[in-house]
Amino acid sequence: MKKFIHYTFAAVLLCAVLAFAGCHKIPVGYLVTENAKYADSLLYVYHTPAPSSSRATTGAPWVSLPIQGVSGTAPVNFEYASVKASEGGDAAKFAAMQKAGHLDVRGGLLRITQEGVRMLPLGAYTISLRVYNEGYSNLLSDVFTFVVGDTEPDETED
Repeated sequence: MKKFIHYTFAAVLLCAVLAFAGCHKIPVGYLVTENAKYADSLLYVYHTPAPSSSRATTGAPWVSLPIQGVSGTAPVNFEYASVKASEGGDAAKFAAMQKAGHLDVRGGLLRITQEGVRMLPLGAYTISLRVYNEGYSNLLSDVFTFVVGDTEPDETED
């Protein structure tokens, strides 16, 4: 009987030690970005807005649609990660424009100021974003493209 008690005690003690040894800090929450995308991932922006647009008189920024397909434990944050330039664009100038505060990424919305657009050469700028929350981070590569043009076509002209 004493052997049984000793073996039982040893087995319980071994299970307790193994259970505590297997514990490690697991990040809180979750972050899912596999289906992250913009419904319209292309936005034409112009050095000179159309005269009939409110943007021409107010200087309002160009704003994307919100990103879709991102879910996770709040708060879910977004930040600019990098840019690729093509069709005459200049990635270094885009990065400088972003660093100067003319590109804002909030809640998956991208907002670029008129002043920022005018700092850029004509071309296409495809950006990648980092999305993160407590314990998780994912890179959304080449998720959105700004195409910088010279003069916005005026919709009121026939």
